[in-house]
Amino acid sequence: MKLKHAHLILIGIFLATTAFSAPADNIPDALEVYGLIDLGVTTLNHSESFDPALGTVPMTNKYAIQRVTGLVSGNLQTSRIGFRGREDLGNGAAAIFVLESHINANNGTLGSGAAVTGDKAGIFQTGDSSCQGQLFCRQAWVGLQGDFGTLGLGRQYAFAYDIIRAYDPFGASNSLDGLGRTQQGGGNTRDVRVDNSIKYTKHMGPFNLGAEYGLGGVAGHLSAGAFIGLNAGYEAGPLGIQGAWQRKTDSQIWAASSAITNAVYDTDTQMLLLAVNYRLGRMLLQGGYEGVSLSTGSNNLCLSTAEYVCGANGKYSGQQTAIGYGGVTWRATEQLSLMGAAYNQQHGSYQTGANSQSGGRQWDLSAMADYRLSVKTDIYLGTHGTWLNGGMAYGYTNTAFNLVTAGVRHIF
Repeated sequence: MKLKHAHLILIGIFLATTAFSAPADNIPDALEVYGLIDLGVTTLNHSESFDPALGTVPMTNKYAIQRVTGLVSGNLQTSRIGFRGREDLGNGAAAIFVLESHINANNGTLGSGAAVTGDKAGIFQTGDSSCQGQLFCRQAWVGLQGDFGTLGLGRQYAFAYDIIRAYDPFGASNSLDGLGRTQQGGGNTRDVRVDNSIKYTKHMGPFNLGAEYGLGGVAGHLSAGAFIGLNAGYEAGPLGIQGAWQRKTDSQIWAASSAITNAVYDTDTQMLLLAVNYRLGRMLLQGGYEGVSLSTGSNNLCLSTAEYVCGANGKYSGQQTAIGYGGVTWRATEQLSLMGAAYNQQHGSYQTGANSQSGGRQWDLSAMADYRLSVKTDIYLGTHGTWLNGGMAYGYTNTAFNLVTAGVRHIF
């Protein structure tokens, strides 16, 4: 039996055992299979070829000169299949769990991100990704819920990702979101989900509070690879405000070290995110600010593999990024929604030993028309552009990128 089929077999076993084989007394009070399929024809310039192992839009490449067109999974939202359950424990308390996989709907494989082909020497390039070959790469956690709040243990979302999905006009879209594609989770996309985490959230009327801690599990070093996050917010009537602070020790950032090689850099990351929603009739106004600071990794946890090499531990130390964004969603009719957003990233100049970069900016502009065919199905047409200047464009052959996509999304 080939290992590549193990994931599908495990899903089949899970469905069979939970739906058909479990004794009646052990069946949860609620067990749901859910998911989403999002597929669209997408074209973008200055890109590598589409990677069948990645399934989503590849990262634009500063060395590439050709345009690529393909069928992309997860333009607006990542295609997925998941299982969630709830058991009533009495007195208002319940046991809950979530297991959720990333699906490449364009070819039927499980999403595996940068774990498969980080080496750029071939025809494919993958980007920074929090999905690295795990069966349930999106979520895998169990917890308790009641009047005391919600306590979860396992692989869970970071608070910044929770906020971006709800407070960004494009909700961490793989293709159209200028904030979520590059900065969600505190400076690199691997931190949108936190392994080995303990996450607590509590709602008190219109207010909400939360704390999350991810254990590094490194012998002799309690803080090595650890994550800590805090969240506070207010939501009532037309107004919503959310804030998050989080820090990851030894976060591993992927970057191109040359035209053919990817590298991983151990970096401590810290971020602050503030976001606002305001409903005004048929319009939803959204905006926010994110500040990201990088410093030398506290521990050198990187191990070179066939997919990447380990870079200098302090490469990004001193880098400061400020990201501001604003956007609007207008519900023109019951079926048609029009969206637009602008994102501005400003990188400060820094120098750490032999590594230095002058200050620069990145502008991202996105627009989309979404037409709802039913409660569960919609079609969309969107475009996204990126422009770099100053230090942000250093070493780039190309400084302007554009993408156009049209597709269909179905929720089940």
